[in-house]
Amino acid sequence: MPLLVRHPDTPPGAIHTIDAELRRIPGGAVAEFRVAGDISRLVIPRPAVPARSDELWKTTCFEIFAAGDDEDYDEYNLSPSGSWAAYHFDGYRYGMRNLEAQIEIESSNNNKSLLLIAKIESEFLLPARVGLTAVIEEFDGAIRYWSTAFAPGKPDFHAPAARSLLFDGVSAE
Repeated sequence: MPLLVRHPDTPPGAIHTIDAELRRIPGGAVAEFRVAGDISRLVIPRPAVPARSDELWKTTCFEIFAAGDDEDYDEYNLSPSGSWAAYHFDGYRYGMRNLEAQIEIESSNNNKSLLLIAKIESEFLLPARVGLTAVIEEFDGAIRYWSTAFAPGKPDFHAPAARSLLFDGVSAE
């Protein structure tokens, strides 16, 4: 499982580590995120009716960014609440529209760990460069950003540099 790293401008907080994995399955993928730390300090969205929902990134959620060889890319947002979103972008932060997808999320947590598993039925590009990311909000209002890689500067999961893995988990670098 690839280890996510905290953005260097984000101070340490309640979380020690985040591991993530993306596995191919017929018709899509399964994403798994494992968070370790003081989970009692996190803002975790309450369970909701599983459905497409926007702006999940404003609190604790997990994301996948996937791109082929062109400048277009897909974004999947996965909330511990069971809500999800899927978007296609024509290029860096432009041409956004809903992406055809069906997502089922299972989430569990205790004081020391948070686990999210998402079954994603969607057409992934082959091969795909991916970025596995997390937005972690704590009760003190701090938001910390985690990713498999970051571009220089502020946290930006949309930047091509954040997509540092091949879909099968082999580093693209």
